[in-house]
Amino acid sequence: MKPIFKIFVCFFVFSLASFAFSQNASALRLFERGLEKQGLEDYYGASEDFQQALQVNKSYGDAWFHLSQVTYALGDYSLALSYLEEADKYAKNRSDIQNLRGLILIALGKLEEARSVFSDVLKKYPNDIDSRFGLAELDLFSGSFIGAKNQYEDALKRQGHNRKALLSLALISEEMGNHDRARDYIDQALRFHSGEAEVHYLAAYLDAKQGDFADAEKRARAALQINPEYTKAYIILSSILYSQKKYDDVIDLCDYLTTSNRNTSEAWYLKGLAQNRKGDWKLAVETWGSALEINPYDEVMRGALELLIIKNLPVEDSLRVRWSDFHAQKGRDFAKSFFGEEARYEYQRALKINPFNDRARAEFAELLGHAGLNENYLNQLKFIRQNQEKNSAEKNADSKLTPEQKKINDIVEAYESLMKYSLGAKWGVDPFYLDKLRWHVGLYYTKSPVQLLHCDAEEIAASMCADVFSGIASTAVEVQNQPVSGYGEAYRLARKNKLDYFVLLSVDESEREITLSATVYSGRTGTETAKFSSFRTGNDKFSAVLRAFRRDLLDILPVRGKIIKRSVNEILVDLGRVEGMKEGVVLDVIKDGKILTSDKGLGVTFEEKNLLGSIKISQAGEEIAQGTLSLKGFYDRVNVGDEVLVRFYPNEKSSDDAQISDNAPAAGENGVRILPEDEKKKLDAREMDLIKTPAIIQLIRGLKS
Repeated sequence: MKPIFKIFVCFFVFSLASFAFSQNASALRLFERGLEKQGLEDYYGASEDFQQALQVNKSYGDAWFHLSQVTYALGDYSLALSYLEEADKYAKNRSDIQNLRGLILIALGKLEEARSVFSDVLKKYPNDIDSRFGLAELDLFSGSFIGAKNQYEDALKRQGHNRKALLSLALISEEMGNHDRARDYIDQALRFHSGEAEVHYLAAYLDAKQGDFADAEKRARAALQINPEYTKAYIILSSILYSQKKYDDVIDLCDYLTTSNRNTSEAWYLKGLAQNRKGDWKLAVETWGSALEINPYDEVMRGALELLIIKNLPVEDSLRVRWSDFHAQKGRDFAKSFFGEEARYEYQRALKINPFNDRARAEFAELLGHAGLNENYLNQLKFIRQNQEKNSAEKNADSKLTPEQKKINDIVEAYESLMKYSLGAKWGVDPFYLDKLRWHVGLYYTKSPVQLLHCDAEEIAASMCADVFSGIASTAVEVQNQPVSGYGEAYRLARKNKLDYFVLLSVDESEREITLSATVYSGRTGTETAKFSSFRTGNDKFSAVLRAFRRDLLDILPVRGKIIKRSVNEILVDLGRVEGMKEGVVLDVIKDGKILTSDKGLGVTFEEKNLLGSIKISQAGEEIAQGTLSLKGFYDRVNVGDEVLVRFYPNEKSSDDAQISDNAPAAGENGVRILPEDEKKKLDAREMDLIKTPAIIQLIRGLKS
């Protein structure tokens, strides 16, 4: 029995070893397949293979490490860090694990922790290249391009042909405006790494930034010859062709991309742009409509589509209903969560696209009513009633009213009865027919030769910025449809059009973030008035920066009105609670046409001789206010049509305080905000624990080591 037992034991041990070997071989095959996919930037496919390898062998340290890498590339940083902790259990004392940890910490906003990680690596391994790359990224976050440049140059001293160092230095040199140096670095990268598609892709990008589209096209095509599956190269080639007005070629390329992968949002967007430039705006609407069914969160594409619809479709067109309902539903969702500003914005977009969306208008009216703006509420309901009566007449309907129509009629009658005692009724004025326009602002933009995500993003952003002011009665914002060469041309156009202010806009966009920056200038003197920048990430980031732009611009525009009626010393002005009027506000009265924007900085100015008196507000309606006049000097020179500015605003809270703070100018004579802030504090990115990732970091972060 003993020999038989020995044979059994040997067979059992051999079976276990064979099983373990086959398991390891299986894990290795899955791991190697994942590496291939990772090299092709198929991060989802690579993630699946690495996870399957780990199901076979849970202690496979390299699989954990590469799973963390691809998860980091997909932007799920917390999960990437948890995978890296597992890698560290099974593959200890590896500098590449620590360097990846540092990069993930940067992405999570833990910059000091990341710096400590990279510094520790360099203490142990002074010649480590990747830790220097990490420190360079930290320098870029702090805005130190020189510091980042020094780190990459140190890396290059240790590895003279290092691909990532050369490409990073090329990108940084271009960002710093040193075009010759950027060309030198990219030429070195092409010389030493000519067989790598990514090098040709970035060479195409840098050529396109310089406006050298012929060479850029050659480089992009070279990248595709090396790697025919390189989607980014197809996208930048399409952008380059679009810049050269080769619209048919753009459409053909984009069709190929969307046939290969319907989720390629950039291809749908570029195809629609090319179709629109060819004059086929209906095809562009169709293309973008299909794309937004696949990716409804591409807000820039949605904005481009809505601008086309508003410009080209008759207001009665049924196609408007679909796109209006999208915003109306978002308005309902925001209203449920008591996000007032966001809800109003979405309802205003819905009604801009389809003014006859009665349900959206009724819900918007409810928001106004809840804010205490009963006159505005009534005005919206009157519009709905008028629209329903028109529809009934067109359908040859009998005189019988629907329950909904009866309900609206009853509400209108009740509110009209209340309005008999309003300030407007007392003075015989209909506030909604007043011309309240006081400020004329021009929007201008310069165009980047190439954008990695959305070509013409500057034009779309400028048009949308103007669009969000369409409901602001006091402020006309007009956009220049063509890009300007710079400040000089913008100032010339602003002077020619006699604008109060003009704004130069710029857009910085990455896959997950967007920054809208604006510099405001006096249209009279051309001097800088103010600067503001809005950065947002996550869903609704584009609409968030549009709202922030509107709020920031209104915050520096002085509250400015006119005298519309006078009875001895009782004065009626066309400013109401929506402009912040309440009992105790003191207005300066200035002779009509004598208010000027300040020579420098914020606010307005006027000569002392044109100051005619003051008005102390005693009663405020929604759109108009009444006060008592005090004259300056012996003679009464105050007339209907003279202008008013806020000289004193009481700090005490009042039931008349404006509950909507995003629909009118909010500053005093000096250009500093005087109206109460919205209950929800306006937060900036720092207060929301958001750290802006400059677009150049996104490019460098995507480079292979």
